[in-house]
Amino acid sequence: MKKYFTILFLLAFAITAHAQDDKAERKQDLRDNAAEKKLVSKQKVDYNLFRRQMLTLKEYGDERKKIPALQKASKMTVKIVAYVDSLDDAGDDAKTLIGYISENVGDNSTNIYEITYDRALKKITTIKPTGETSDIEQEDNGDVKKTTPKKATAKKTKGDDDDDDADENPPAKKKSKDED
Repeated sequence: MKKYFTILFLLAFAITAHAQDDKAERKQDLRDNAAEKKLVSKQKVDYNLFRRQMLTLKEYGDERKKIPALQKASKMTVKIVAYVDSLDDAGDDAKTLIGYISENVGDNSTNIYEITYDRALKKITTIKPTGETSDIEQEDNGDVKKTTPKKATAKKTKGDDDDDDADENPPAKKKSKDED
């Protein structure tokens, strides 16, 4: 019987030593998971901050003002969308994010502006027009070019009016009553 107690005692000691090793591994796993969660939450903050800054841009507002005219011309639903392109990330250590202001007309989607966000500065650094326009906007721009009036002349002030008239056109002679 003493042999059994001795064996059980030695096994209990070995089991507690093994449990201590598992506890250290679990603590390390928890630290790693906490670091990953912190990184993911930082990315979410960057994405949300970038998107909110895109929505406040003047260019985004100007594109939103075009929606009624585009809907009238296309007879389809038109949406102007700002989104962050997370596929361009070069991993978690990317210093910039790229986003787009996009115009969705029906099933067609066109990127109008490409926007770069600096994660270190926490602000938008560049806004570049992509040069892409939807077919409807191209048609509208073509119609405007055809119907534009000729070059308008600048208004003259009173002082300029007298000098220019004297140089260009001589004053008209007044007709006398006898000539009629």
